[in-house]
Amino acid sequence: MKLFPAVSNVLRFVFVTMLFTFFIVIESQATHLRAGDIIVERQNCSSRTFKITVTVYTNTGSTVRFGGEQDILNFGDGTWELVPETENTPRPDLDAEGTVATASYTTFHTYPSTGTYIISYREPNRNEGVLNMDASVNTTFYLETVIKIDAFLGCNNTPKLQIPPIDHACPGVAWTHNPGAFDPDGDRLSYELVVPYSDRRTEVINYKDPNNQKFYNNYNNANEEGTGPPTFSIDATTGTITWDSPGAIGEYNIAFHIIEWRFKNGQWVQLGYVRRDMQILVDDCDNERPDLILPPDTCVVAGTILNSRRK
Repeated sequence: MKLFPAVSNVLRFVFVTMLFTFFIVIESQATHLRAGDIIVERQNCSSRTFKITVTVYTNTGSTVRFGGEQDILNFGDGTWELVPETENTPRPDLDAEGTVATASYTTFHTYPSTGTYIISYREPNRNEGVLNMDASVNTTFYLETVIKIDAFLGCNNTPKLQIPPIDHACPGVAWTHNPGAFDPDGDRLSYELVVPYSDRRTEVINYKDPNNQKFYNNYNNANEEGTGPPTFSIDATTGTITWDSPGAIGEYNIAFHIIEWRFKNGQWVQLGYVRRDMQILVDDCDNERPDLILPPDTCVVAGTILNSRRK
């Protein structure tokens, strides 16, 4: 069938408009998730009901809310539920420019039996422009926490984290961060760095540690002292993360496990872990260490006055 030119032009205009709108919608929905974790609390040691809280940190430059039709909280026992859309709450305490907000969702779930369960949350997508992975704006955001229900080991809650997973750093200055984790049951904690996920057992594409050579102009002298290459590590015992020192300005995502251990019958048994996905914002800032001018050591007899003014 042959179309008249006017009809053909109208159809072409409608198609282009729809295509343009489609890409605008996709782009607007793909730029909001920065960081987060899942915390699990047992409600009663005589039951298998747990309080599950998913907390995320978002980019306020996006209008997309946390939760929605594609955003699944999986309980790890073959059941799941959708997380409803939730308003983001601005967090000026985490970013002076107002680009960070937070949101959370809490639900209760009863498990059918003892066992080890991987509780996970998946939502599209990460915020745009993360430097140490490819195409973050098209990369699904994924969190997981493992809980073990075992009558022999006793009642169990996951570790809690007191420090938010958003932090700022400056180029050329050593940066440290500690999540402030503690275990409500008194279990011992250990820590390990892992690669951020986009789905269960699926690493984000082309992840690079923040101290990768790609992010430096003078890599061999990029630590704070200028005496060697930069380092990036986590203390397995204290959980303190050290980056000595940041290079390129921008946003970086990392992930780490907070693992809980319980001493039972003369040995340490691993219970579970919280997988925290964290974002580090390396700012264009002037944050050099201050030069301290210390007075000379002076011996003063008790009861006398020391005049420190220079003549």
